[in-house]
Formats: sequence, structure tokens, C-alpha cells
Amino acid sequence: MYEARYSFEDIITQNSIMMELKDIAKRVTKTNSTVLIQGESGTGKELFAHAFHKESLRRHGNFVTLNCAAIPKELLESEVFGYEEGAFTGAKRGGKIGKFELANGGTILLDEIGSMPINLQSKLLRVLESREFERVGGNKRIKLDVRIIASCNENLELSVQKGTFRRDLYYRLNVIKIDIPPLRERIDDIELLAQTMVSKLAIDLQLTPKTVSSEACDRLKSHNWPGNVRELRNVLERALYFATYNIILPEHLPEYINEKGTTPSSQPSLTLKDMVEKTEIDAIKRAIRDANGSKTIAAEMLDIHRTSLYKKIEKYKLTELMD
Repeated sequence: MYEARYSFEDIITQNSIMMELKDIAKRVTKTNSTVLIQGESGTGKELFAHAFHKESLRRHGNFVTLNCAAIPKELLESEVFGYEEGAFTGAKRGGKIGKFELANGGTILLDEIGSMPINLQSKLLRVLESREFERVGGNKRIKLDVRIIASCNENLELSVQKGTFRRDLYYRLNVIKIDIPPLRERIDDIELLAQTMVSKLAIDLQLTPKTVSSEACDRLKSHNWPGNVRELRNVLERALYFATYNIILPEHLPEYINEKGTTPSSQPSLTLKDMVEKTEIDAIKRAIRDANGSKTIAAEMLDIHRTSLYKKIEKYKLTELMD
């Protein structure tokens, strides 16, 4: 079963524009109208899509997602419509149902719809008009009973003007339009989001509960957030590991947040493993310093066994801490 994971309650906001968007979305969930969700990467388009399905009359049907940008163009048609046995070299015996067929009776999210090739846009338009389709290599007409939600992180109107997106398909998709503002235009949401995220992350990561200090919130509010809410979540997850006590201070935030006018792109690129190791090393050093060199107290502060602390000191070759 393909289920929606989020409801409108998961969209945390006190921003007037976002509250209005939630209100509009709630009013149209009981309809079958096509929805177009636009917004920069990381603004929460997927949350809205999930909520649309979860609170709709189709909530007992499948919620199927398809990222149009993540699938090679030559395979996208067969992913969308499925294929019959022998449709092409390498086709599975017995064929395969596509995303539309899988979503029948439910909802399909066509993510990054702006990346869909023009030839496939034409086929999608015919499906929206006729409400039926054929598998690749097949001739049997399959009735379509599905709500379509399309999302993109670019302005489709501009794509239409450039000729990379069909105007008639755009009008077909643009029945209910949700334009999600970037986080930099929702400064009043940052503190609420930060405190809510930190509480949830602490539970998910099994860490000591923490709060975000007013000083740290001020730093967060001054950042431009090119990565939007997703970037904010990553920054707070990192801060949870750095904060020794039960409060996140400005010093626990990345340098680029504390340095006005800089962005993550100016920082060295680190893998997740590198970031975790750096976080652990800094946390260990800070705990031992705050514990005046006592490994027992430092281990308690880090909420780990003393043996685990010694193993980490050895792992990271922090020999200067063994004195």
C-alpha cells in the first residue's frame, strides 16, 4: 500500500500567506481537481501533496509519487504508463504496470513536472483529456480514475514562454495552484519551525531534548536560506550533536550561519560521514573540557557509557585527551 505520510497538521506555520495556502488546500481536498504546487527546493511541496491525498476522499487509495527528473527520459514513458511483454528489449515477462495504473483510485504526484520531455507532455495531455491510456507496446485502453498533483521548483509559466513546456498542458494542470513562498519570505516562521524541528529531531535521533536560544534564533532569522526548510532542518540536526547541554547557542550553528552574507556554497564540501565524525570530535572535546578532564562526567554529559567514550577517543586518535 502506498500511503501519504503527512497531513496539514505537519505543515508548521504562523505565516499569514502559508496559513491562507493551507486554508485553500483544505477547501479543495474533497474535489478531484488537478493541483499544481510550485516552490523552491526544500519549501515543503511534498508535505502539501501528501496532505492533499491524506485528507481527500481518495485517502483509502494509493498515493504514488514519480520524480520526472530522476528517471532517464527513455524510460520515463514506461514508468508512467507501464508496458506489455515484449514491448522493448529487456522488458519483463508479463509486462509491468505503470505509476498511473498503480495510482488508479488514488492520487499520483508528478514531481519535477517541468523536466518531463515535450513528447511525453503531449501524451500526458491526451490522458488528462480522455481519462484513459495504453501501456507501452499495448493496445488495450485502461480507464484512469486518479487525482493528479504536479509539482516543480521552477516557474512553469516561464517554461511555457521559453517553449520547454506545453501551454495547453500547463492550463490543464493549473486548476488549483499552490505557490509556496521561500523561507526567507517567512521569517516569522523560523523560530516556530526551529523549536518544533529540534523537539522532533531529538526524539527521532534519540538525543537529549534541547531548545533553541533566542540568540541562535536571531542568527537563523538573519540567514538567507537558499535551501529553505530542508536546509534549516539539516542545520538544526547538526546543532543537536554540537550542543553539550540542553540549549542550542549560536556557537553550535555552522560558521556560515554566524557569518552574515555567506552561504553553504562557500564552505568545504563534506560527506555525511565526515560531518558526523567532526560533530562527535567537537562534542567530545567540549564535554571533556567542561568536565575539567573527567572522562566519567564527560561520558554522562554525552549520555554514553564511559567505555564508549574511550573507544571514540581512540578511534579519532584524540590522544591529547587521555592525559
